[in-house]
Amino acid sequence: MKSDNQKILIRVPNWIGDAVISTGFIEACKKAQPEASISVMAHQRVAELFEANPQVSDIIAFNKEEGLRRIVRSIKTRGFDRAYILPLSFSSALICFLAGIRERIGYGSELRGLLLTESLKYSQNDFRSRHILQGYTALLGRDVVPQSPRVYLTDEEKEKAEKRLFGFKAKKEDLIGFGPGAAYGPAKMWPAENWIQLGRKLSEDGKRVMIFGSASEDELCRDIAVGIGQGTANLAGELSLRESAALLSLIPSFITNDTGVMHLAAACGVKVTAIFGSTNPAWTGPWGEGHRIIYNQEPCSPCYKRVCRYGHYNCLKKITPDGVLPDNSIA
Repeated sequence: MKSDNQKILIRVPNWIGDAVISTGFIEACKKAQPEASISVMAHQRVAELFEANPQVSDIIAFNKEEGLRRIVRSIKTRGFDRAYILPLSFSSALICFLAGIRERIGYGSELRGLLLTESLKYSQNDFRSRHILQGYTALLGRDVVPQSPRVYLTDEEKEKAEKRLFGFKAKKEDLIGFGPGAAYGPAKMWPAENWIQLGRKLSEDGKRVMIFGSASEDELCRDIAVGIGQGTANLAGELSLRESAALLSLIPSFITNDTGVMHLAAACGVKVTAIFGSTNPAWTGPWGEGHRIIYNQEPCSPCYKRVCRYGHYNCLKKITPDGVLPDNSIA
């Protein structure tokens, strides 16, 4: 691998969780090519995750309403030497091809191999048999080791989070976060009534529950907060990704479905308990040590479906609140 002062573009995924994981690829890329200048191409909804990252020289934020021609022109004027294309979509490779980037490296999925100068063989089963970060890092070469995903926070963001936390009037060690949503679909969502039962058990033990989620998950999170009872904080829709990251960095533990905020918490140093349903934790589990995976693998799992094809959701429903309780929470 070349290690000169090339200009590198990394096209990161559009999903929040995958975008967070890609920060580990950026760390590995910079470590392997320390003299290179790295820019990130990211959808607007995830672009802020890469702010304050010392490995990133520039962030090219885009949205699909801009049009292909404008996006290509914006990239072409920057004169990149190489592009690592992490998403598997045809369009992500097409943009780098049309922008005239000399070296274009990615997986040969969706018949896009002709658009790449270095195309790694893609098999869905093989790709899902190892952690997605390992799959990304393979684009850098066999000898490159994945680095831990990390969201960098400014001192100002940390201070604001501390002030917000002070308003909850609780000791840090008594705080616990919940991530009960999942944009992908119900096959990744532990039942709301189980979150309520778990929250009540934790509250009885003196814990203060903080519920994280997107604006679209506000109703779900509000119902869970009401069900748990007084003292539970519903933060769904109130925080940006960076504000969520700053607050998560102050919380000792986080219980969550397999969703974007799970990876965000892990990248902020939080110990995560992750509940898996239709997906494989070996592929998309929280990266790092000290995390806890709860996975009831049924004969039909992992199916990777948004909705249970049999309608029973046993992979999730058979996981009980007592089985999710942190080991040191209740005797």
